[in-house]
Amino acid sequence: MLTNYMQNNTQHTPASVIIPNNALPSLTISYDIENYYSLLSHITRDVEQRWILFIAPPGKPNVTFLQQAGIHKNRIITLPQNKIGDHSELLKSTLKSGNYSTVVTWLTDCDASLQNELSELALASNSKCFVYCTQ
Repeated sequence: MLTNYMQNNTQHTPASVIIPNNALPSLTISYDIENYYSLLSHITRDVEQRWILFIAPPGKPNVTFLQQAGIHKNRIITLPQNKIGDHSELLKSTLKSGNYSTVVTWLTDCDASLQNELSELALASNSKCFVYCTQ
């Protein structure tokens, strides 16, 4: 998943572009499910020791790639789609918990109301939330 991004999209993002962690909003919504630049930029510089949670990813995160980026594999948790009941409620509860430095998920849709709620929850828990939408 993330390795494919690095192999296929490095020519689109200049290496000199750096986004400071504190400049990222608490919630990042992307409708380009192949563009993981903001996520990769964040997690490679994330110095927190809280977990990084992938909820229902379209594939398995490449742990070797993340370890090479300085992320220890013990910080990475992946919840496959078949283990999830109510996706939105799970996302909200993980942000409320404050246990995760980064929460990444893929949704069919993320309306303005959900975006506002997720943004507030991520801000309150000092987490970064990345949502990839297909619509």
